[in-house]
Amino acid sequence: METKLKRLLKIRRISQKKLYQMICKKYETPIGLDALSQIINGKKLNYHLNTLVKICKTLKVQPHSVVESEILHNQLKKQNQPTGHSEYPQPLKLSEINPTYKIN
Repeated sequence: METKLKRLLKIRRISQKKLYQMICKKYETPIGLDALSQIINGKKLNYHLNTLVKICKTLKVQPHSVVESEILHNQLKKQNQPTGHSEYPQPLKLSEINPTYKIN
């Protein structure tokens, strides 16, 4: 699977190692090279917001340029499925928080 981030790096002719070095120069606590590789290749989907911010600020892009919206949408759908535990309230859907967000 070619992720948005991988395509962006390919277009800009930036290798994974070069991105790693750029992040290391910019931040005291960089992202691990292995973790960065997994994110770029779409194998790591659940990572900290700080990690996303570091990648975006280093590449000077907005999060939607690197986050796979379809994968995020599927994860949100999974989280909103009933669990059978009626004692716990269901989390709010994004469409309830932001009426302009559409979920199919």
